[in-house]
Amino acid sequence: MTELKYFLLKTKFENQGDKKDDTDFFELVKNKLNWKEYLSILSELENKDFFKYNEKHHLSEYGLSILQEWESFFTQKEKDEKAERFKLHNESILSGWKRKTFWYIFAFGLFGGIYSGIDLFKKITSNKEVPKKQVTKQEMEEELSKLRTLVLTQKKIDSLNHSNSELNK
Repeated sequence: MTELKYFLLKTKFENQGDKKDDTDFFELVKNKLNWKEYLSILSELENKDFFKYNEKHHLSEYGLSILQEWESFFTQKEKDEKAERFKLHNESILSGWKRKTFWYIFAFGLFGGIYSGIDLFKKITSNKEVPKKQVTKQEMEEELSKLRTLVLTQKKIDSLNHSNSELNK
């Protein structure tokens, strides 16, 4: 309803110089309003002091300020609708690309997933070899002590370095 009031006020403002009566002015707005709507909106605007006193052709200061507010509101609304249509258009193009590329990317990802699963299975099954036993610190110390005792138990008869094989002769 506010859009119709705005349309009627704007048309009245544009045709202020013409001294048209209600029927002549109705010819200008009949494409958007019927006669009953026209009369009801016109009487409502007159009751709210949108027109100068005893002049239906000229807008009052209050009427002009309301017209300016509505004009800024409706121009912003029109810009928002254009932006919404532009956004919807871009989203439809993007969704088309998503629809076209989905299956290729899905197949590539599925191939990678299957390949990594097979590779993991191969690694798990090939590691069945028994790992080499690692020597602990305690076992290493035992071996060293055995070696020390062997070295210390060797008999040395002379100060000259004779091998053990020469002593046995």
